[in-house]
Amino acid sequence: MKILSLKFIAYGPFTETSLDFSAAGTGFHMVYGPNEAGKSTALKGLRHLLFGIPIRTTAGFLHPHPTLRIGGRLVKSDGTSIEFIRRKGRSKTLRDADDKRLLDDTVLVPFLGGLGKDAFEQMFAIGHEELVKGGEEIISGAGQVG
Repeated sequence: MKILSLKFIAYGPFTETSLDFSAAGTGFHMVYGPNEAGKSTALKGLRHLLFGIPIRTTAGFLHPHPTLRIGGRLVKSDGTSIEFIRRKGRSKTLRDADDKRLLDDTVLVPFLGGLGKDAFEQMFAIGHEELVKGGEEIISGAGQVG
């Protein structure tokens, strides 16, 4: 799976803000910027796009919870792509790109290739908090590495 775009329709501090990852290349992307620029929120938004926005989230401080929306476009290695929106809610949160038709959560399974939330976070979504936690686990001899 390759993430081609991530659109923060209404999420955290972002309104109608997009990240475009569609440039040709290796598929490795590094998002960087000054403190408080929204890097951690963008990473959290990517997780929430793929696996759902938790019922209790801090992403609704600017936008009311019922209006939280993240959009994205994914492509598989065979060129098949999907564009969709994730809204906050308890169920039926995946919608088509125009936010009108419900999609079954299983439509993402072929794009994720069997990758679950935990594995995704460990392999592809390492943020500052995860690096600190991993370092602490190594020092204490705990966790998978310890």
